[in-house]
Amino acid sequence: MLMTNILEMPVLTRKWWMLTVTCLSVIVVSLDLTILNIALPAISAGLHAGTGDLQWLVGAYSLVFAGVMLPAGMVGDRLGRKRLLLAGLAVFLAASLWCALSVSAGELIAARALMGLGAGIMFPLSLAVVSAAFGDDDRPKAIGILTAAVALGLPLGPVLGGLLLQHFSWHSVFWINVPAVCVTLAAGVVLMPESRNSAAPPLDVLGALLPAGAVTCLVWGVINGPEHGWMARSTWLPLAGSAVLLAAFLGREHRSANPVIDPALVRDKRFTWGTAATIAVSVALFGILFVVPQYLQSVLGDDPISAGLRLLPMMGGLLVAGGVAGQVVRAAGTRLTVAAGLALLTGGLAMLSQIHLATGYAFVAAGLALCGLGTGAAIAAAMDAVMTAAGSDDAGIGASVNSALRQVAGAIAVAVLGSVLSATYARDLRPALAVLPGREAAEARASITQAAEVASRLPSGGSALRIAAGTAFLHGMSAVMLICAGVATLAALTSLRYLPGRTAPRDLASPQGAAAGGAASPQGVAAGGAASAEGAAAAAPDTGTRR
Repeated sequence: MLMTNILEMPVLTRKWWMLTVTCLSVIVVSLDLTILNIALPAISAGLHAGTGDLQWLVGAYSLVFAGVMLPAGMVGDRLGRKRLLLAGLAVFLAASLWCALSVSAGELIAARALMGLGAGIMFPLSLAVVSAAFGDDDRPKAIGILTAAVALGLPLGPVLGGLLLQHFSWHSVFWINVPAVCVTLAAGVVLMPESRNSAAPPLDVLGALLPAGAVTCLVWGVINGPEHGWMARSTWLPLAGSAVLLAAFLGREHRSANPVIDPALVRDKRFTWGTAATIAVSVALFGILFVVPQYLQSVLGDDPISAGLRLLPMMGGLLVAGGVAGQVVRAAGTRLTVAAGLALLTGGLAMLSQIHLATGYAFVAAGLALCGLGTGAAIAAAMDAVMTAAGSDDAGIGASVNSALRQVAGAIAVAVLGSVLSATYARDLRPALAVLPGREAAEARASITQAAEVASRLPSGGSALRIAAGTAFLHGMSAVMLICAGVATLAALTSLRYLPGRTAPRDLASPQGAAAGGAASPQGVAAGGAASAEGAAAAAPDTGTRR
């Protein structure tokens, strides 16, 4: 009966229900990027896992997740995006069950790698399916909501993980995936429309594997850098391997009659500069989620659940901006919406850079809300430009290239910003460490968390060390937020310079399409043409005829 009712829904209603279940799938994926962190101590005790095992529990998921996204988009465009997305959900479900039932650290690491495989398939194809299902009027709003769902899962991880671990064992952080994925699978079979590029050339398997290997090696090296040192063999060998694989891929693309990534897509300003804007937003978002939870927990003393709840103003801003992004894009155009969103993000980051020990939470919440509003507006409009440039034929490859680049940028941002934070913290804390014994001084210098532990063992709770460590951390946090603000400002300026005012549909973006559709003329606009004269003029010179 329920199945019959769903099938009898109006098409538009089914699309929004499809978006709902797709949002559930990406929430689960982003949730798993952070929920494990809070369960690591319990896993270590339960499975007798060492530090290296715990690092691989996190790293195995991230490495496979980053590497599989590009091939997933290419295969989805050819075999069917819905089919592959449902397959990814099934893999993720099986891996979650395997994780929950694991009895050794090695088994859990293998299951986490399999989970990364499922997530890497789901993540870009969710965007591709939504982009292909919604028309030009509703796509910005749909993408904005999907983007907000991705961001919502990141701080939700520690909150939900903390609640589960208060009442259940570490296995529960994996069991929680099972009902969510089952619901998504069942609803996706009925609600998700199938889409593919029937004219796509045969898949170049080696061409698909080369960038996947390059991304995997790059993320591997970037993860190892802060831990083992940038000159360590475990760091520079993967980075060198990434450079070699990337060079091989570019050479193969240059010689191929049917390149994996259409050169016309890269030349399209909407795709290139829209992707640049999403990368800038991702760098800022990773920066915020890297330092602000540490501030809330190690400086203010919040537990993980409270810290997650204090991030809700940013999530609220994301949801609000994502929900109205479509109307704003229609009224102001892509260029101004992206630039305004990045300006709001810059303002929020500037506020967060001014936090000191006496700052009240209201100021922090205002800065987070501003960041959420700016992130939601900028990334929804920029992603709409990216997916409009890709069109229905290349939705999978467009989404996977964008997702992979954002994942790589996030990993690099965490490594670089983490190094800035550590260096600033250690430098500013040095005078306060002069009065401590060598062992305690080394511990306190390592991180703000360890400084708090050292302070708790000192007379009177080590109040002087707590104040000095908190102040030093906030100086480092200020530097990180200002770097992110600089990235966002640069992206705002390039968006104003290079993004088109309107994102014309792909077939109207070329001179041939614009001439055929009449959208660039006043009569075409009056008749309901999809592109304005401004959008067609801005997009046409860099697109050309696409295969």
